[in-house]
Amino acid sequence: MVMSLRVGHRRYVLTTGANSIGRDPASTVYLNDSSVSRAHARITIAAGQATVEDLNSKNGTSVQNQLLEGPTLLADGDELEFGNVKGWFIIEAADDPPTTTHL
Repeated sequence: MVMSLRVGHRRYVLTTGANSIGRDPASTVYLNDSSVSRAHARITIAAGQATVEDLNSKNGTSVQNQLLEGPTLLADGDELEFGNVKGWFIIEAADDPPTTTHL
């Protein structure tokens, strides 16, 4: 099973453990947008499940248009919003061909 976050035309494969999301270039998911905090959110993969939590960001994190108030379990296809940046959480079988188009 491969878990990823799709933002625009980019696909970020998430690994077991903590995956940082933010404007810091060292983040697992680097989002260069002024509405995103340097350390905005974290997606944690453990025991085949993914949870997302906001890291006290200025503009908040939402899942399915609901502002997070604590760690939240993610489901395949969930829409996430980090500040003004939208993304989608995707779960694929490990043997599925990639659906990312390289330009």
